Amino acid sequence: MDGIHLIICLLWACVNVCECEPAMFGEVSSPQYPQPYPENLQEQWDLEVPQGYQIQLTFNHLDIEPSPNCYYDSVSVVSDEKVLGKFCGQNSTDRFHPGEKPILAPGNRLQLLFLTDDSNHESHLGFTAFYQAVDIDECSSSSVVKDPPCSQICLNTLGSYLCACHHGYTLRPDQRTCALCGMNSEVSSGGRVFGGKPASRGQIPWQLFHKAYTRGGASLISDYWALTAAHVVDGYENVNMTWIGGIIHTEDKNPVTMEAEKIIIHPSYNRVGRDNPTNFDNDIALIKMSAQVPLGPNIRPVCLPNKTHELVMEGTMGTISGFGGFEKGLISKTLRYGLVQEYTLDKCESGGLPVTDNMFCAGDDVKSVDSCKGDSGGPLFFPMLGYGSKEQPYEVRGIVSWGPERCGNAVSKGFYTKVQNYLDWIKETMANN
Repeated sequence: MDGIHLIICLLWACVNVCECEPAMFGEVSSPQYPQPYPENLQEQWDLEVPQGYQIQLTFNHLDIEPSPNCYYDSVSVVSDEKVLGKFCGQNSTDRFHPGEKPILAPGNRLQLLFLTDDSNHESHLGFTAFYQAVDIDECSSSSVVKDPPCSQICLNTLGSYLCACHHGYTLRPDQRTCALCGMNSEVSSGGRVFGGKPASRGQIPWQLFHKAYTRGGASLISDYWALTAAHVVDGYENVNMTWIGGIIHTEDKNPVTMEAEKIIIHPSYNRVGRDNPTNFDNDIALIKMSAQVPLGPNIRPVCLPNKTHELVMEGTMGTISGFGGFEKGLISKTLRYGLVQEYTLDKCESGGLPVTDNMFCAGDDVKSVDSCKGDSGGPLFFPMLGYGSKEQPYEVRGIVSWGPERCGNAVSKGFYTKVQNYLDWIKETMANN
């Protein structure tokens, strides 16, 4: 029995005593990454996603000493005692290098085996990989599905579209991979934006941020598209806007940087360029990024909502988030979030600005929770943070639009663009661009 087969047998003999529900996605890296890996290693990782899904693994970076048949150092991907691949090398042109092509297992488990010999003369760095739960069957349908009970997006290698699981989109099976939207890596509750609580890494992975021309936010809704307020990008359509994501602090060292290829403002928005708008009806815009956004635990899309005739937040609370003002005129460097409730429009002071059915207002009288300057374009998502699940993923139901001069005013509330009113426009714009 050779060494790798013995290791596989030992892996399968191990008993997993954790009774926790397996994660929907995660990351794994070689020891000491991004520093060079140690010598004489024999490391193993058991990766698992929930039952009913397949596990998909993608190497984000791999730099392992190259050798014939990866004889010296290697990382092996194993499923049901079958070796799906044994890899080494420094770049995608190497014969045994996996590149960035996803590896899909037939089931919900994978093992990684990382073996090194007694030398690493060129100080190779090892690897980092991302795994996620995917449901290929639900996204492979070639027919339109009406109101399906799922919450997936399909990511096309030639672009990005929503699949049949969302509003009737379909993709050719040879061009799609799938990822759950509206899921985060950590669950908690409480806090607020104005005077609120900082978010932890991976809690709000769809939050994007821009500060070069005007400070504002956006929500990632696919691997190419983001949703924001029209007034945040009005007048900047021909400017190279850079958006960042995957961060919880504006000075994080490793942000995901995205360049806007297209900015598409709703045609019925009253455009006034960089002046102060006096009518926020149809305050919504789409941003198409110039390259595919590398999804991972800290940057993932939020789901779009379904249409409803009930209250936007169903009589309970939702969550707002952003890098805007948080107390006494201070602008936050950290991502903050807070819980808000919805109010009927007659209980919200508009300051003389027009109010339409394309808006709703929200806040919190007791804790003075509110969105503030610099939060514009960011999400109001539902359910409130800490209550999302596979059955009820997080949905972006509002976009921070406008509000009173003074944030956290107990009388005035913030106004939000009602996303459900624009689902057809979002779908058609993404399909045609």
